[in-house]
Amino acid sequence: MAVAIMMPPVALFKDRHGAMLATHLLLEIFSVMVSSLVVVMAWHRLDRTADDASRILIYGFSVVAGADLIHALTYEGMPPLLVDSSTSRAIFFWLLGRSVELLTVLLLAARMRLPGGRTLWLALGLISVLAALLFGSFGLPLFPETFVPGQGVTRFKSLTEYLLCAGNVLVAAWLFAQYRRTQDPRTLHFALASFVMGVGELAFSSYVTPSDFLNVFGHLFKIVAYGFVFRACFVLGLREPYDLLRQSEIRARARKSELNALLGNVPVGIARIDHEFRVRYVNRVCAGLLGQSIEALVGRRAGDILPPFLMSAMQPHLPRALAGERVEFDAGQRDASGQDLHLAVTLVPEPAADGRPRSLLIMLSDTTERERARQQWLESLEEVRELKAALDAHAIVAVTDARGVITRVNDKFCQISQYAREELIGRTHKVINSGSHPRSFFDELWRTIASGQVWHGDICNRAKDGSLYWVHTTIVPLSHADGQPAQYIAIRADITERKRAEEEAQRLAFHDELTGLPNRRLMSDRLRHAIDGADRDHQYGALLLMDLDNFKEINDTLGHAQGDALLRQVSSRLLSRLRASDTVARFGGDEFVVIVEELGSDIDDASVRMGHICEALREALQQPCELGGQMVGSTVSMGVVFFRAASDDPDELLKQADIALYKAKEAGRNRVCFFDPGLQAETTRRATLLRELRGAGARGELALHYQPVADAHWRILGVEALLRWHHPERGMVPPGLFIPLAEQSALILEVGQWVLETACAQLAAWAHDPLRACWTVAVNVSERQFHDPAFLQKVEAALASSGADPHRLRIELTESMLHRDLDMTLGTMRALQQRGVRFALDDFGTGYSSLSYLKKLPLDQLKIDKSFVDEVLTDANSAAIARTILSLAASLELGVVAEGVEKAEQLAFLARHGCPAFQGYLLSRPRPVDELPAVLVQPAT
Repeated sequence: MAVAIMMPPVALFKDRHGAMLATHLLLEIFSVMVSSLVVVMAWHRLDRTADDASRILIYGFSVVAGADLIHALTYEGMPPLLVDSSTSRAIFFWLLGRSVELLTVLLLAARMRLPGGRTLWLALGLISVLAALLFGSFGLPLFPETFVPGQGVTRFKSLTEYLLCAGNVLVAAWLFAQYRRTQDPRTLHFALASFVMGVGELAFSSYVTPSDFLNVFGHLFKIVAYGFVFRACFVLGLREPYDLLRQSEIRARARKSELNALLGNVPVGIARIDHEFRVRYVNRVCAGLLGQSIEALVGRRAGDILPPFLMSAMQPHLPRALAGERVEFDAGQRDASGQDLHLAVTLVPEPAADGRPRSLLIMLSDTTERERARQQWLESLEEVRELKAALDAHAIVAVTDARGVITRVNDKFCQISQYAREELIGRTHKVINSGSHPRSFFDELWRTIASGQVWHGDICNRAKDGSLYWVHTTIVPLSHADGQPAQYIAIRADITERKRAEEEAQRLAFHDELTGLPNRRLMSDRLRHAIDGADRDHQYGALLLMDLDNFKEINDTLGHAQGDALLRQVSSRLLSRLRASDTVARFGGDEFVVIVEELGSDIDDASVRMGHICEALREALQQPCELGGQMVGSTVSMGVVFFRAASDDPDELLKQADIALYKAKEAGRNRVCFFDPGLQAETTRRATLLRELRGAGARGELALHYQPVADAHWRILGVEALLRWHHPERGMVPPGLFIPLAEQSALILEVGQWVLETACAQLAAWAHDPLRACWTVAVNVSERQFHDPAFLQKVEAALASSGADPHRLRIELTESMLHRDLDMTLGTMRALQQRGVRFALDDFGTGYSSLSYLKKLPLDQLKIDKSFVDEVLTDANSAAIARTILSLAASLELGVVAEGVEKAEQLAFLARHGCPAFQGYLLSRPRPVDELPAVLVQPAT
């Protein structure tokens, strides 16, 4: 087009005006035909969704067709049409056609909605053409001049063509953009038509004569543009119905396929029968219910394929279904295996054109599970009804509205609250409020249930008669659809007895069951409070720890019942001598704790006042108590420690009081000892010694020394094994220092077993020595060791592992060991005696032995305590006791050993009165086994 515009004017039909008119008329008739076909296709378009576009095309191209036709007929040289033809008149109709054409495509691009029908817009188009014809014929002078003969087109004409060109190109660009989004071929063809038409408009902007090459060339662009319009409307329009039909067929087949797939997969059996009751369709579910394939069912009569129970149930309903009524009913049977089958049947008539049913749809739903669920629901409903009855019978139930006003209560509620139902309905639970709970308790309760949550808790209520009762309460909110609570159900259980039991358990948890005094736990709490109070008030307080002297002997001799009675009397006497602000607690066993507060801010004054209190308590407790019809005296030992600062640790105070108590007992009992740091150091030293004693045997630090036991002629009869500890740093530790420590702890079991095993091993070694084979070895056994449940097995194991002769082993017991569980003591002694082991009673005469014990116990030897032997020559009483012991032993046929013989005169005196054996420094000191002589040498007299 650019080349054509730059070419000089070329007249194609110079001097051949008739050929020019014929060519122009032919080109314009093509345009008119295309425009008319566009109107016809838009008029007959089947797609009603495109009515707006059809109305635009009908109006626009009816005007374009008319304008182009009048343009061709009014061309200069054509016969007059109302008035003489002229180039200016032809140009007017040309510009009208191109402008309306641009407007039409613009409206299509904008998807403008036009009101009214197609007929209206066709009529408007024809009216517009007629109006344009009249204006172009009689009002043309009013229109700007467009062509001057000899000069060509005017500036107005050129400017108009340029505007039409720009408008067409812009619309084309808009349509191209729409095509990229929609991929609609019509949009593409209209875009191409607009673009070509816009380019073609440039050819009409500068020609000089109507026969110029540019004029003809521009018409060719118009022909091409109208070709695109023809394809957009006519070709695609003709093909559209066929495409729609093909798409409709595809959609129909797809819908049929979808319907078949849907019907084949719905959980309902569907069968279609015609008026002859032959099956025309059956889906997979129905075929499965009938137990046959689809192919085997189609074409057969319904009566031949439906089970008898279903046909018999269907017969009464068929007349109604054939009359055009939808019918629903249930059918069921139980097969031979006892399985139930339930079907929900629906008969749906399909009417023909005359209204009578031409076919019948039979829909079968397997409702077996639903029926089972329904039966279970009915059973559950009955169960709920029974549960409600049980709940009403055993639970306290109340229902309130959202404000807490009672709307329903059961009989249990009335029974426990003692209010009649009429007295409760319409009121809130304030009627039974006991006042036992703070307001915050109920505020939290209401916050919980108002938020839709379940509340659990224990509440104390007050009955009508004023009595209190406890209920464990569960409040369940029932809410509206909007989540706001509508009412509350309160389910309660009477826990009054449980609460009383808990209170009693609480009391027992903090109080001693026997005496009713605070126990160790409550005492610790009160001691902490007392320490804090002393720190706050800047006053001293005191912790007193006491226990009964010789309580074990009283308990063993008089029985546990009398021991318990003694503890109760001690508790009463302590309470009667102390202030109400002081605390008396039972610490355990026969130990008691007293916490005394407000003793003053001066330590000396506090010590004096506490000393008076302790003496008053000691005097009160040493008064005889009546136990089992006899008066029994008892004394106490006390340890006292003071406190004042908040930093004082309760556990440390108890340890210090215990240290002071131990010191009081060590000092002779029945006395008071105040704690001082020196006692702490002593306790630390003892603890260190005990720790170092552990494993001493394995480290080779322990050894046995043996002290001979001889007759009056100094012949050795046996030896007593005595434990010695050679500490690597302390040297030889005195037995009186470490053995009591071991006896106070479980370490005595380890040490005692080592002694027993070592002594048995020595016995076995001496069995091969002619001079020592007849010797016996006496081993001291502590009370804790002897009452160890495994003691018997340990003795047997020591004898078995060493190979020692049991008859050569003698176990020495003390009198205090005989007071505890006499039956067990007898059992152990007799079991060992049967194995050959012999027993000696050590330190005889210093304890509280009953003669009946000597009669019952399987003893074979008594040992006279050294305290009597020391004074047999100087004290008549000691001599008399020694003679009595010898006489008693002779009567009971028991052997006797006099311990601690250090003088020849003592030996002679005892020998004259029948003592057969002696032990002491006179004869020999305890010696290591390698220094022990086989024969004693009697000194010359």
